[in-house]
Amino acid sequence: MSSSISEKGVSQPTMRLSPSWLLAPAILVLGVVYGWPLVRLLRISFGQNGWTMVHYVRVLSDSYNVLVLFETFRLSFFVALICLLVGYPIAYLISRLSKRWSVIVTALVVLPLWTSTLIQSFAWMVLLGRHGVINDLYLNSGLGSTPLSILYNRFAVYVGTVHIMLPLMVFPLLSAMKKVDWRLIDAAKSMGARPAAAFLLIFVPLTKSGMIAGFLLVFILTLGFFVTPALLGGPHDVTFVMLIERAVNELSDWEAASAMCVILLLATFLLYGLYRLVAMVSARRYRNAGHSRSNLLRVATQIMGRLLTASASNWRAKARKLSNRPGAAAWITGILIVTFLVLPILIILPISFSASPYLDFPPPSLSLRWYENYFTRADWIKPTLTSLQVAIAVAVISTLIGSLAAIALVRGKFAGKAVITAFLVSPSVVPTLITAVAIYFQFAKLGLVGTLTGLTLAHTVIAVPIVLILVMASLKSVDTRPEVAAQSLGAHPIVAFTKVTLPAIRPGIISASLFAFLTSFDDIIIALFVSSDSAKTLPMRMWEGIRFDLDPTMAAASSAIIILSIVLLAIARRVAPGRWREGRLEHPSIPSTYLVKVIQCHVI
Repeated sequence: MSSSISEKGVSQPTMRLSPSWLLAPAILVLGVVYGWPLVRLLRISFGQNGWTMVHYVRVLSDSYNVLVLFETFRLSFFVALICLLVGYPIAYLISRLSKRWSVIVTALVVLPLWTSTLIQSFAWMVLLGRHGVINDLYLNSGLGSTPLSILYNRFAVYVGTVHIMLPLMVFPLLSAMKKVDWRLIDAAKSMGARPAAAFLLIFVPLTKSGMIAGFLLVFILTLGFFVTPALLGGPHDVTFVMLIERAVNELSDWEAASAMCVILLLATFLLYGLYRLVAMVSARRYRNAGHSRSNLLRVATQIMGRLLTASASNWRAKARKLSNRPGAAAWITGILIVTFLVLPILIILPISFSASPYLDFPPPSLSLRWYENYFTRADWIKPTLTSLQVAIAVAVISTLIGSLAAIALVRGKFAGKAVITAFLVSPSVVPTLITAVAIYFQFAKLGLVGTLTGLTLAHTVIAVPIVLILVMASLKSVDTRPEVAAQSLGAHPIVAFTKVTLPAIRPGIISASLFAFLTSFDDIIIALFVSSDSAKTLPMRMWEGIRFDLDPTMAAASSAIIILSIVLLAIARRVAPGRWREGRLEHPSIPSTYLVKVIQCHVI
């Protein structure tokens, strides 16, 4: 490395060696395990013995397939709409809270994101079941004499999906709300506008970019959602990704499955392109609107000054009354929404200590029998050890190759950087089920299905983007001047980097490795295709338990995973860079889109 001057006039260390040496491991692994299988998936969709469109015609000419595709889009639309309507109040509440309360409420909102989708779906089965918590309350209250049918139908799918997607809506909204100049709202109120009118006519339009971005993001992610509809829905609540899974695992119709994957992939990329376009246009408008807002504010201030010159002291008292702290209604709404997000997770813990052989809440008596069952039965402990073994290997491999790639992309100057970055991050954009199908087709040919090696390689694909994004953020935020100074004093570039910069980004690398571990440990989609009885992961064992043998041992296993996730996230937050410790989930050096996509790798 040598030093150079950046556009901001700050001396930056640059790379003497070609960045291809650092990029090679990540490109090689993702190219072989992810890129080529996707190309082969595309090839299979056009026929394995020649180029033909017959499989696309077969898929799209089937009225049932078209109906399911339409219903999937409708599900995505209404989930996004509900998340927008429910997420807006909680995002508004967080934006108006003090720093301390903002961090607390944000942590509660984030909690479902880092809890396995499988566990959340299991929790809703406990809540919505015929003998579940909600039906028990309903019957005991005397409101009815027969249980409500609120599980294994479209209602349950909406509830479970909104519960998982709602936090993803909150962050784009919160990002837009924090950019609003509240002096404009104060000016409108001081000019006689009612608080509701000022909110609807000024505040809401200024957050339009966050509303559109959040809506598109949730819509895109819901298109590829599999676990929750499969567990909470009924026979008539099939989604397009469920058709793909059936075509592979039940019908072994690789050509039709590939064609459906390509159709879904095209829809995802088109919507994601629209999402990125909206984000770029909104950012440009925000930058260009700064001067206009200043003029508007200045005019409003002048008018207010002329109207209220004779009573400046009264104006200050009025301004204090016009503080935009959330009122009782906002707090009540926020508490209800946070309860909706947290309750399904917390209800698992007491059930795991129940002495009853059924999923009763509250527990009739307490016992550790289900934890003993979990830790002593081979059919539970063996998958747990397999998951730990694979997750540790994935964390090590993805942290190594992802960190090297991040260094090359941040420090290197070469043609095609944007294309390479997009490729390495793309596993967080492509629906995980499509990635799983593509890898399955390739691994079946190589004999890697049902092996620890196959699981490790497949999980590495979805873990590398997380490491890449977080380490890039750490590198872009670190002060490079000490490294430049060390080089100018004669230190070898590698020595200067390892002695000066590496310790500064070490917290980011540790956080990235922990997130990579969780991504692998909680995955169920990849495991559905790549694992087998000889290499079964804990989420796969839980999937079988939920579908075929539901007992409180599931609650004990779920509680263990929840506690592990919370501990690892607490460690990650402890060692994370200051801005992350303060509760801010985005970094100025990278688009917030990518940080939300980090969550997608874990959630879907």
